[in-house]
Amino acid sequence: GSSWVAAFLCFIILLTTAGNFLLILLIVTQRSLRNTSNYFLVSLFMSDLMVGLVVMPPAMLNQLYGRWVLRGDFCSLWYSFDVMCCSASILNLCVISLDRYLLIISPLKYKLRMTSCRALWLILATWTLAALASFLPIKMGWHELEFEVWSPNVTSRGEEDQCRLLVSLPYALVASCLTFFLPSAAISFTYCRILLAARKQAVQVASLASNVATATADETTPQVPRAPSLPVAGSESRRFANKHSKKALKASLTLGILLGMFFVAWLPFFITNVMQAVCSCVPAGFFDVLTWLGYCNSTMNPIIYPLFMRDFKRAMGKYLPCCRRSGEPRPSAISLSMRNSHSGPRAATSLKNVL
Repeated sequence: GSSWVAAFLCFIILLTTAGNFLLILLIVTQRSLRNTSNYFLVSLFMSDLMVGLVVMPPAMLNQLYGRWVLRGDFCSLWYSFDVMCCSASILNLCVISLDRYLLIISPLKYKLRMTSCRALWLILATWTLAALASFLPIKMGWHELEFEVWSPNVTSRGEEDQCRLLVSLPYALVASCLTFFLPSAAISFTYCRILLAARKQAVQVASLASNVATATADETTPQVPRAPSLPVAGSESRRFANKHSKKALKASLTLGILLGMFFVAWLPFFITNVMQAVCSCVPAGFFDVLTWLGYCNSTMNPIIYPLFMRDFKRAMGKYLPCCRRSGEPRPSAISLSMRNSHSGPRAATSLKNVL
């Protein structure tokens, strides 16, 4: 049984490390991906990469051996990195949602508001908050149940040493609120606003397309009676409206998957962490399973986010044949208008000029 557990955990570690490293390398090497918004993705993938390199291997050794096999001094250091990297990953997700919110709400003012300098300051603030919630309290002993000289992180059970972070209720509440509950509320709020704004813009674009298609039909067929041209224009506008309603539905599913994976991964852990600080009644094996479930969020982030981003699909299509077809841009009115292209159907070009 332990061999299968070891193989599964090794697979999770390799997938987390390889996925995040390759995406960081892709952003650095591809000029089309080096923009302000992707700075936050680099910070997210860096925190997830540290989870795979620094946090997961000792946790796997703990799980396989049932005890802390490294030096006792490394226990508090490892837990400090554990809290910092996981907190940085969650806070980076929050900053990404805020960045997407600003981009959707005011796309014309986005470049003026979100400059490279401000993006770097936000990333620095994210990592600073994660470090203050991890290294400072653990090194100062503020997380302990009782303030004593010796650290209770390594508890002796007979001849075997266990490395478990025993935290007090105030630290569990403050750290959980700063690194999970408040960012989760911000993520949920911004993604819901993004979804509502996307649906509103889809309705406006569909209405505009209907007017433009009618005007285009009237301009291109002046010698044909007006009555036969109306069904053609109406069918084009209906197809355009259906297309953007499908895009809005796809955006809803995408946001649902992102929020669902995030809460499924981290919400059970933080609720159990607070319960453990209150009553110390959570079994160690069950707590370890929830901890690894939270780690798996760092495994899924480099899979989910590029999966729903066309720029990443197009960049990966240069190296992976399986992504080439899905990464190719599809000519549509809204994409042509946003990218200032001069190719495509005449109706799309007219809509581009109007937009």
